[in-house]
Amino acid sequence: MTRKSFRTADALIVVSTDGYFDVFPPQDRAANDKPNYRGVLAELGPTVRGQDDRLSCRPESPALDAAVSTWSRSHGAAAVRGEMGFGRNDTKN
Repeated sequence: MTRKSFRTADALIVVSTDGYFDVFPPQDRAANDKPNYRGVLAELGPTVRGQDDRLSCRPESPALDAAVSTWSRSHGAAAVRGEMGFGRNDTKN
């Protein structure tokens, strides 16, 4: 499993090759902080999710960067504020 961080104006988004992403407030965080939201790659769009629900492109791919940026502009601030629930499990793990 590989994780790649994307810092946007609204959130810090950490994408995992295992099929999910975590959303944190945009400022620095401690290593053991729990995400405000945990989403599935399908939320980022079909260009980055494979048939097995795992990441279909390289973590440094421009397609992934664009998908994360687009999602963050639309949902990042709401996810950080907790307006979207906790995400895929709807519990804080």
